[in-house]
Amino acid sequence: MNKLLVVLTSGNLVAETEKIPDTGTGSLIIRLFLSLVLIIGLIYLSLFLLKKSSLGLKKNRAGDLIQVLEKCYISPKKGIFIVKVGSKFLALGVTETQINFLSEINLNPDSKTDLKDKVVSEKEIRTTFLQKIKDKLNL
Repeated sequence: MNKLLVVLTSGNLVAETEKIPDTGTGSLIIRLFLSLVLIIGLIYLSLFLLKKSSLGLKKNRAGDLIQVLEKCYISPKKGIFIVKVGSKFLALGVTETQINFLSEINLNPDSKTDLKDKVVSEKEIRTTFLQKIKDKLNL
């Protein structure tokens, strides 16, 4: 491959050709691959910066009035959320199309141990259930 070099010296126009070494297709493929990696890297960087900026989806931050504390999905598109609104704790039933108020929870905001005290074991449930059946049947 030849490179044409045009030089203007002291009013005279001089044209020279210079031999450029042929780099081959291997070099071209490497340059193409590196360019592709650079473009994909820039796309990922811009998406990362978009998520971190205020243009991305806003997530709960400390000091917000509304915070989602817990999520428990019952099925793929149905769940129960524990939400703090101001100083109140609410249990909400959430589906794909609606949100229903379930109850207000009296909970110490610093700990979640109040709910753990109310958890009953399977053995206790079974014993209580059998006792109630015996009482109904007078056994």
